[in-house]
Amino acid sequence: MRSSKWIAAAFAISFAAAAASSQEPTPAPAGEARKISVTAKKYEFTPSKIELKVGEPVEITFEALDATHGFTCKELGIDKVVFEKGKTETVKLTPEKAGTYEFKCAKFCGFGHSKMKGEIVVTAP
Repeated sequence: MRSSKWIAAAFAISFAAAAASSQEPTPAPAGEARKISVTAKKYEFTPSKIELKVGEPVEITFEALDATHGFTCKELGIDKVVFEKGKTETVKLTPEKAGTYEFKCAKFCGFGHSKMKGEIVVTAP
């Protein structure tokens, strides 16, 4: 009987830990931009999907892990950002309209360059 209590307790703790780790990031305090980090390497962005809210100010910091890469999302007013390995670049934006917006690498980085894409999903607050 004792072992079943231990198993039940272990299950409850594991379940609570899993639920806590799957929660969305905590929004930034009022007036501050939410900070998001994106890494780039041949031929992918991580994360490849960024979720934002209309009117939410954000700062997206890009870091290249292997070569020089770029980022563009013209529909959200981000023309071209280029960042080298070992250096970061930060973009600030506040989305004004809900929708799904494609982003892609803006600096040729090899044969898989055209597949280096992702999306920004902006939802109503």
